[in-house]
Amino acid sequence: MAGPEDRRDRNDAMRLFVASALALVLLVGIGFAGLYYFTEMLGASDPFSAGLGLKNAALISFGVSFAAILVMTIASGGDAILGELPFTIAGFLIFFVIFWLMIAWIF
Repeated sequence: MAGPEDRRDRNDAMRLFVASALALVLLVGIGFAGLYYFTEMLGASDPFSAGLGLKNAALISFGVSFAAILVMTIASGGDAILGELPFTIAGFLIFFVIFWLMIAWIF
């Protein structure tokens, strides 16, 4: 049977998960708002109207890859962090290359 400490730990974990999910959604929203705000200040009407080059796609894919790896690392539980580090770095690089080329190709 679950004791009061287990129930408290579950509640703490749920609060942490909800807070991190809200922070991630807020961060993505601020990023998109900032993108449109800064391009409007520079005189461009739509940042995606002329398409994205490899340089801009690399910047966007870095943020997307970092967010994806961060979410997966937090969700993994954190057991044996040092043992998971090479896989995390390899996963980040694979995500980065895939997102980079797909964003440049699609947009």
